[in-house]
Amino acid sequence: MNSEPRLARVAAAIADPTRARVLARLLDGRLHTAGELAAHAGVTAPTMSAHLKLLVDEGLARVRPQGRHRYFGLADGDVAHALEALLRVADGRDAGPAADLKRWQKPEMRGLRHARSCYGHLAGELGVKWRETLLAKGWVRAAADGRYEVSDAGRQALAELMPDGPAATGRVLYDCVDWSERRDHFAGPLAVAWLEAMVERGWLRRVAGSRELQLMPPGHRAWAAWMRA
Repeated sequence: MNSEPRLARVAAAIADPTRARVLARLLDGRLHTAGELAAHAGVTAPTMSAHLKLLVDEGLARVRPQGRHRYFGLADGDVAHALEALLRVADGRDAGPAADLKRWQKPEMRGLRHARSCYGHLAGELGVKWRETLLAKGWVRAAADGRYEVSDAGRQALAELMPDGPAATGRVLYDCVDWSERRDHFAGPLAVAWLEAMVERGWLRRVAGSRELQLMPPGHRAWAAWMRA
């Protein structure tokens, strides 16, 4: 008798409402404790432990022990992209551009559409604009295998964001289809480093309990300067 297909097991792991909430939370690209995830999902600690064990066993999540704590995150970028694709499918249940636009204009969705984290990199309108600006100014250029690299001019222009710009050479940067904008934003380790730098410098602020990112006054000034450069 044939064993259960792995695809069916993975689909079942994602389909549970509690685990789906956990996976959606982990799409912010950050590591969370079981207690934090239990509070987010509204379940007890033992229940969350069982859910997390299943997600780790099925290769959807990873665990990193550190001291007395254990931190959980998505297994890798492939899992993040698969989840984003499922979100696009779920979001497109009412087919048609008008329905899609109306959905993203809802007050509770506007912040997420403007700027959010997608497995640790910048997404939404701001993420798409960031990619377009970097390409238009020649600060990022296409490289081999559909990936991108930062040009010498780009490292110089972005020195305020990442003073150790030359060290970014060789970090992976590639396209990721944006869930709300249906255009590409940048993903990969370098894109993650950029977002972390923006948050550290107070240009973007994370919204607690959400993937939403808020553009702060220092960020407004930096972006205005880049648009004029």
